[in-house]
Amino acid sequence: MSAPSPNPSPRPAAAGSVNAGSVNAGSINLGSLVVASLPQDEKEAEFRPFRWSIARRLLAYMNHHRALMTRIVVYGLLLSLINSLVPEAVKQTVALTIEHPEKWTALTGSAPVWGLWAGAGAIFVLGLAFYLVMRVRLVAVNAIGERVVYDIRHDLFAHVQTLDMSFFDRTRLGRVLSRGTGDVAAVRSAVVQVIPRTIIHTGMGAFALARMFSFDWPLALALCALGPVLYWGNTLFDRRLTEAYRVVQESFSRLTSNIAETVSGVRVTQAFARERVNAELFKELCASHTANNMRAARVHGLYIPFYELSGQIAAGVILLFGGWRISQGHMGLAELVGFLLYTGNFFLSIVILADLYNVTLQAMAGAERIFALMDTGPEITDAADAQPLPRTGRGAEILFDAVGFGYTPQRTVLKNISFRVPPGSSVALVGHTGSGKTSIVSLITRLYANQSGRVLIDGRPIESITLASLHDQTGLVLQDNFLFAGSVLDNIRFARPEATEQEVRDACEALGCLEVFEALPRGLETDVGERGGGLSLGQRQLVTFARAMLADPRILMLDEATSAVDTFTEHRIQTALERLMEGRTSVIVAHRLSTVRRCDQILVLDHGEVVERGTHEGLLAAGGRYATLYNEFVRLSEGEPETR
Repeated sequence: MSAPSPNPSPRPAAAGSVNAGSVNAGSINLGSLVVASLPQDEKEAEFRPFRWSIARRLLAYMNHHRALMTRIVVYGLLLSLINSLVPEAVKQTVALTIEHPEKWTALTGSAPVWGLWAGAGAIFVLGLAFYLVMRVRLVAVNAIGERVVYDIRHDLFAHVQTLDMSFFDRTRLGRVLSRGTGDVAAVRSAVVQVIPRTIIHTGMGAFALARMFSFDWPLALALCALGPVLYWGNTLFDRRLTEAYRVVQESFSRLTSNIAETVSGVRVTQAFARERVNAELFKELCASHTANNMRAARVHGLYIPFYELSGQIAAGVILLFGGWRISQGHMGLAELVGFLLYTGNFFLSIVILADLYNVTLQAMAGAERIFALMDTGPEITDAADAQPLPRTGRGAEILFDAVGFGYTPQRTVLKNISFRVPPGSSVALVGHTGSGKTSIVSLITRLYANQSGRVLIDGRPIESITLASLHDQTGLVLQDNFLFAGSVLDNIRFARPEATEQEVRDACEALGCLEVFEALPRGLETDVGERGGGLSLGQRQLVTFARAMLADPRILMLDEATSAVDTFTEHRIQTALERLMEGRTSVIVAHRLSTVRRCDQILVLDHGEVVERGTHEGLLAAGGRYATLYNEFVRLSEGEPETR
């Protein structure tokens, strides 16, 4: 009635990610996954076989479901008792019907053969009890596994959303994905297997050892001599399995990252006929991962048979030494049979506990990475004395005072930027790619923090404003018109989930695009497809405009927001955009100057510095950098005459 034997080759858990898809095929030997060859920011944390600090955090998640855990402990103890009573039933049956049949006759007055039937019946009852308890136990352990996974994934997802942009700049997508998939799966395996089965087999092993000593303590001591051998074997294989599983986890992370990157960039892949090259890269990654899995399997394949062999050696010792003890009159046949059966229970428990330790190693790897991500705090948080930004009027004042910023200490993006945007007015940021326009927008929304100078909103340092209130009063429309899975209505309502359909329609009507959405196959209920692939670029952009209109922000930022819209569509929404900007403080980043021309002031940036500022007419009259940009971009895109 023993619990099912362990899987001889459990699948290792996934670990953090390395971006394999962007690696040149000739620049790295994909078949040799040497950790030292990875970039420093992509190396996994040093793996430790077992850490109580991690185990306590996992136990805390399980402790959230105490009633279920109590049931699992009770079921485990019952199964341990049932498995331990089976050898006892066999031993007593042999003693009363075969070794000393007269005892059975004296007790019951019946022939010894009926004792055999009684023993078989007792074993059948124990087997039925084992089936019933095991059935409810399996349901319980899977229930707690799912609940713990639910809690961890929920906490992980909620935490990831609090991290700032700098984290995502330096962290690969596959690394984050593998935390919530492979690593969580490894933790689930441990929750379902390790504690419940440890209770069963610890009880079985302890009961078996106690009975073995009660039958014949010299024979039990002889078997205990195998203890140091088992300990040495466990230590040896522990080190080898630790390294093998770590390498497997890293190679699996490469697969995760490569798949995520390939799916995300499938349009580019097909556009440049990159399918064959990507397939070859993925083939090498798969071959490398397979080789690493096989290396781990070979080590694991030596681990479990080592304990099986120990059990066979023990059986031989029992037969030889036990037979001699019987001949000397120190023990009887029934005690020897019971000793053999309990030895089987004892070594089965040792083998399963050893294999559960391997499952624990894999869970430690996954849990270590999960909790490392959870312990990674955002660099931008609310100050202790931060207060909400009041909604006073429709526009907010923006002031940059000698602001300096860089995404890394070695890369300065903005240098001594100073400007003021009065409430309800508009400013345009113009310049070549990389001049720092988007960085200014990111600082206004506090997606990043400036390293020097001050950014003030309504006269208050931006650090003294709560992030929630700041983001609630800013609306951002990006060049990358990202849409989420769902309908057009869902995406427009993203900033205000509580908005009614009529409010959404009013916003679209004010923007002048309601008829565009109503012309779709299912109107506002039309599914946008993966990342908005079911809509045209112009339609996607209109959805983001309507989303901003519905949010009703005090500060509106358009970062290359009309670059994906054709000239006809842009002309249609120009009036609506002017109504959207009316009364709001607007920051516009654009190459097309149809909106920029109407801005109250224009800042021309070059290599992170403001090189010109003024109105459209004034800057054109000055004949400087802005006039050059106007001639380069506007005349070609809009067919306007060149200004001399």
